[in-house]
Amino acid sequence: MWLLTRKPRVRSLGVENPDQRQRSERKRRREPGGTSQARQTQRIKKRQFTQLRGWKGWSFMLDGKDVAPAIIGAATHEGTGRKRGPVPKRRYQKGSFQVQNGKAYTLFYRDVEKPDRTITTERTRQLIGDLSAMSERAARREHDLFMANVNRRRGSVPSPIKGETFRDAVDAWKKDVAPQLSPATVRQRESYLRIHILPAFAKSATHALDVRALQRFATSLQNNLSPKTIVNVLETVFAVLRYAKRSGMRTEMVSFRDLTLRAAETPERPYFTSEQVNQIVRAAAEPYKTMFALASLMGARAGELLALTVPDLHFERKTIRVNKSADDRTRVVRQPKTKKSVAMLPMPSSLEALLRNYLKHHWIENPGKLLFPAPRKEGFAYSRNNVVRSGLKPILRKLGIPDENVGLHAFRHGLATELAESEPITVLQAQMRHADVRTTLKVYAHVIPQSQRNSMERIAERSIGTNVPNGTKSIA
Repeated sequence: MWLLTRKPRVRSLGVENPDQRQRSERKRRREPGGTSQARQTQRIKKRQFTQLRGWKGWSFMLDGKDVAPAIIGAATHEGTGRKRGPVPKRRYQKGSFQVQNGKAYTLFYRDVEKPDRTITTERTRQLIGDLSAMSERAARREHDLFMANVNRRRGSVPSPIKGETFRDAVDAWKKDVAPQLSPATVRQRESYLRIHILPAFAKSATHALDVRALQRFATSLQNNLSPKTIVNVLETVFAVLRYAKRSGMRTEMVSFRDLTLRAAETPERPYFTSEQVNQIVRAAAEPYKTMFALASLMGARAGELLALTVPDLHFERKTIRVNKSADDRTRVVRQPKTKKSVAMLPMPSSLEALLRNYLKHHWIENPGKLLFPAPRKEGFAYSRNNVVRSGLKPILRKLGIPDENVGLHAFRHGLATELAESEPITVLQAQMRHADVRTTLKVYAHVIPQSQRNSMERIAERSIGTNVPNGTKSIA
């Protein structure tokens, strides 16, 4: 077993003092073979070892016995390779902001190559501007921008302050913010963090995630992820950084406007026409008949539909209250997607008759008063996957309606399509309960252009008519 021990330092390097010489003589007289050449060589090596810088007075022991270590040579053979010279500083620089004689300066270190091709650093002063023409605050801002460019060229990154790494920010977000979000949102964002984000930024300082770092990160993802997924991954990063900033951590102000991303292709959203909805409802048995009718006339999301309870139905006022949602995986009922999702939706007369018949003849009493309780799991709502697999797709195949990528959301899109073709956009937004009208325009853009074309056709007929003379010459 090797053991590194501390021994008293010699007073004169390479020369034994008188007391040590006497002890050595007595030891040689006591030990057999003490004057052998091997022992003499061992003593010389031990004295040489004490002269090594940083190892004075240290020795090695193997199983309780002193062992003379080998003399350590230079790491690089002299005379080989390029002359290296002093190693340039690569630490992150904040620089020094100074004001002298009414002018603002930045002091920093820059790399300099000498005539012998060695690289060193030297302190440099850079003029920012005259304070008579700019404020000190503006000069400090220019100083920060200048130092950011200096560090970027040198390949330096800011060292994280203890407790301010991106992983620390993620841990704080998971503890404080995630419990307030829907389980589906938390699962999605934790997946992005685990697979894509933390492997890239776990040890980085929160203020190191600037425009350049996030642009490179987004570009590195484009070979494996769709543009929409990349946007979702970046939104997860921004959500963590927003909370980190509110918590007092240093962060860079970066948004989607600062990044260049590929345009996301809007996929075709399958939806049911009024005729198809009529066929599906007629062919379905309870409880799917009432479930599909509600989905087509309410435009509710799947989780909101399956979380409905009997007290949510107000037959006197002919309204349906939407204020909760069932999680797809756990089926736990909680608040809906957004605050705008909470609303009172109208109950048409035909839907009222269908609901009264369902409650009278088919509804099963349950402790939570769920409108559609799970048949084999007491206290839980229907699973969306089970509804689509067992209730919807067999009917679609029977009716010859395409069932690829079709789910309960096709009822919601079908209602939105009809509203967009005939009603103002405000009515569509209110029924779909989007928090922002831009979401409505983005999601249902496949319908709105047709209504615009119809409107422009009517305007064109009124303004220029349909009789356009042939052979009209254009003005050069």
